[in-house]
Amino acid sequence: MLGCGPAGAAAAITLAARGISVVAIDPRPSGEWEPGEGLPAAANAALRKLGVWPSFQAGGHLPASGFLSCWGSAEPAFRPALLDPRGPSWQLDRAAFNQMLRDAVGSVLPYRVTEVKRDGPQWTIAAADKPPISVNFIIDATGRSGRLRRSPRRVDSRLVGIAALLPDPFPGEAASIVEAVPEGWWYASRVPHDRLVVAFFTDASIAPTVNWTDLLGKTGFVGQRAGWPSAEKLRTVAAGSSTLESIAGPGWLAVGDAARAHDPLSSRGLHDALTSGIAAAEAISENTVTAYAEQVAADYRAYLKDLDWYYRQETRFPDSPFWALRQM
Repeated sequence: MLGCGPAGAAAAITLAARGISVVAIDPRPSGEWEPGEGLPAAANAALRKLGVWPSFQAGGHLPASGFLSCWGSAEPAFRPALLDPRGPSWQLDRAAFNQMLRDAVGSVLPYRVTEVKRDGPQWTIAAADKPPISVNFIIDATGRSGRLRRSPRRVDSRLVGIAALLPDPFPGEAASIVEAVPEGWWYASRVPHDRLVVAFFTDASIAPTVNWTDLLGKTGFVGQRAGWPSAEKLRTVAAGSSTLESIAGPGWLAVGDAARAHDPLSSRGLHDALTSGIAAAEAISENTVTAYAEQVAADYRAYLKDLDWYYRQETRFPDSPFWALRQM
């Protein structure tokens, strides 16, 4: 298992439950904050299947009351969480969530892999100053970077997110906010420990030309929710849609963002990380890897159609390069 984020951890937990020996390798620390704190209610079933639901409930994550959306209209629309029969969506302590999943995996080797070679039916994994590891199957769970690189990657959008983790001036406000603006769109959500995530999403070509704080000051809702802050520390991350042209091959497959990455507007990232990890492990144990890869590819094509429809609902900014690209 190369990578032990949510997708890799879900696969490792599922494989171990089926009696398959797993070597999980990930040099990244799990205790650092990273954007990606929204978990939809649909993921509750995956957490139960993985056997981590009690730990999740005890993890201090916050239920969202709903979503306030200013999209396609200057008038905001509110969708309460009570309408979802699966329960609430969640505003995560992402570092604690990642650690919970790693704890369920057990041992995770903090090795920095230097080379991966296939020789017949076996793979050899080399790491700096460590003896080589021989395995018969590799799961690539290394995120958008796709460190295994067994297939070309198709990039369908160059969206980036510029995010800040801030003190929350209104920690009792449980709704997440999405707000479209001429340059892109904003997102705000509380997270545990009286903090607030505020992120601006735009194209990579536009990002260097904008001032995050100035743009936030022009918003109708997100800036007010955040208390009109001036962020000193911003983190920029890739957030566009992309996929491997081949999701699997002889002796390997990809899961989570390594297989296909979603626009955050879809709220699918963490949910699909968990479910694809489970599905991949089931496919390996049942020798149905080809069917798994075909299903992931089909789901991605359907996702692109849904995402295109949603972006087309925002028509207020016809002269904006960001929105004009999404109306083509």
